[in-house]
Amino acid sequence: MAIISLIQGTDSLSASRITLNDNFTAINDELGLVTALLDPNTADITGINTVETTSLTVAAGASATFTSLLNTLASETDVDGMLNIKGGITYDSVAIGAGGMPDVLAFSDSTYMVDSATATLPITLNQAEEGQEITVIAVNGAVTVDATDVAGAASISIAEFGTLTLRYVGGSWYVIGSFLSTIA
Repeated sequence: MAIISLIQGTDSLSASRITLNDNFTAINDELGLVTALLDPNTADITGINTVETTSLTVAAGASATFTSLLNTLASETDVDGMLNIKGGITYDSVAIGAGGMPDVLAFSDSTYMVDSATATLPITLNQAEEGQEITVIAVNGAVTVDATDVAGAASISIAEFGTLTLRYVGGSWYVIGSFLSTIA
């Protein structure tokens, strides 16, 4: 922090010149330290070791928001290191009826509740993002699955309340787990 010397009311201008110059030098030195961290041209902050704040918003909340109550990542997020989850996980879900399963590369939910009374059967498992995982749950009766793009399967049937969890890898869906499902 810059140390600023006070000019007394009884000081003359010529007598205060050294004090004024020392004060401006101290302020200029501190400003140099601040601009080393905050570039006034790009508004980039660099060299900060710790940031303490009650909330942080990235790209006006379109990318991320961090608060003491909830953190929201609103854009794709890559985690290159180990991800340790100490609490629970919740998954989103969507009801599938007459509209059918998502189009190619349009799987945006992790759980698909397929209503056999209104869905077009068999359901089609279109191409997804590499490594994407989904769970299909059959409601209101059994659901059949077009097994064309499911590795190692010729036919798949999910009984009412049954589940089928799949992961998309290398152009095919792979069965990860199932309950009350018949895979042949």
